[in-house]
Amino acid sequence: MRFTTLTFLCFFILTYVSFWSVPRRVRPALLLFASILFYAAWSIPFTLHFLGIVVLSHFLIRPMLKNKSRLLLGLVLTLNLGNLFFFKYFYLFLQIVHDASGLALFSREGFNRYLLDLTGEGSIVLPLAISFYTFQITAYAVDVFRGQIKTNHSLMHFSLFIFFFPQLVAGPIMRESDFFWQIKENKSDRKSLESGMALLATGLLKKVVIADNLVTGVNAVFLNPSAFGWQANVVAALGYSIRVYCDFSGYTDIARGCGRLLGFELPENFRGPYLSASLREMWQRWHVTLSTWLRDYLFIPLGGSRAGPIRTQMNLVLAFTLGGLWHGANYTYIAWGFMHGLLLVLERPLRTFKQSLAWPAWLDRSLWPFRVFIVFGFFTVGTLFFNAPDIAHTWLMMQRIVLLAAGPVGPAHELILNLLPVCFLLNYLEYSNKISVRLAALPGTVRVLLLTLYGLLTVALLGRFAPGGNDFIYFQF
Repeated sequence: MRFTTLTFLCFFILTYVSFWSVPRRVRPALLLFASILFYAAWSIPFTLHFLGIVVLSHFLIRPMLKNKSRLLLGLVLTLNLGNLFFFKYFYLFLQIVHDASGLALFSREGFNRYLLDLTGEGSIVLPLAISFYTFQITAYAVDVFRGQIKTNHSLMHFSLFIFFFPQLVAGPIMRESDFFWQIKENKSDRKSLESGMALLATGLLKKVVIADNLVTGVNAVFLNPSAFGWQANVVAALGYSIRVYCDFSGYTDIARGCGRLLGFELPENFRGPYLSASLREMWQRWHVTLSTWLRDYLFIPLGGSRAGPIRTQMNLVLAFTLGGLWHGANYTYIAWGFMHGLLLVLERPLRTFKQSLAWPAWLDRSLWPFRVFIVFGFFTVGTLFFNAPDIAHTWLMMQRIVLLAAGPVGPAHELILNLLPVCFLLNYLEYSNKISVRLAALPGTVRVLLLTLYGLLTVALLGRFAPGGNDFIYFQF
């Protein structure tokens, strides 16, 4: 059930009206039922599987509130990470073994034939939201073991925390402190209603009007880079940078808007990442909840920056490489994560050198646009790995760009170039909160009038430019 469908609109309206119509004590149960129904619309068997994982995890975690048992923690992690490995990474494991051994027995096709004969299913299906709910359960279990969670949350509240439908499929990845207190103190007011509606409209514009209109043109070049010139390959990479930002931040806006309408404040996931003046800053602004998860549950447990400079650099590269692997079971994602980890390692001494120069503030401000350009350029280079079907396509695109290969421009060439400043404008609105603060200070009638006009504009643009339904990019993760 995609956020951009009429089915979801009807589902959400029914949930919204029911939620605020029933007594407060009934609302968590109603919301859990709606969230399970939301997931079941995709697959009933996988809903039962998901419920089993949640229930079993809860009963393994619960005793750790009194007994910080490493065995129980190990069982929870084995259950959830083993579940993730089988459904998401088993084929990658087969590919690695096949590439190393050359044996047809370990090929994907050979395994699928065996699976078909054994079960009647032709392949392993990736359950929706598996990466996100695995990270959320894992963080909760680790926080209980560390003693950071002391409350004995009920099975229903724990299940709602994992199943909560606005953020279930693609985040933001929530922590215990983000959500549970809102179950009892859940409330809504006029400003949260207005801002929730504005987030919904903004998310739909980003996703449907911008991101979905770039799919065909961008993919045409990524799938066949040799058919296009170097300009088309560069612009396609820029187009994917626009698309992935508008698609994912658009999903987050819709998720946060739905949550706010139901009285829940979800964590911010994007803070104008394309206006970052350093790679470190960019990862503090892009997919914030994943970046902080990798920091708290991977980088710091590995030793963080406490074990000397060399070990710190190794930990940083390893954390980002595993972060790349989290995105998908493909060599391209591993290379993408490794590249960003390596760039962050190379940036650290440059940052130290810059601080030693003690530049005046005016010079730092003058160089800011140049630094933003460099950081965005590195991010765009990374899309050559992130969106390519395999490493061979990535190298081919890089080769055509470096050699300035001749060829036609892509089918969305002008559209991408026209949308690039729009993308940066959207980043500015996230990067600076001046506009939102000023809007919030306006009289209520003025805010309602502006929201009405914004809603009408959104409907008009959706009616004019909606190209047809496309899944959100992060649904595949």
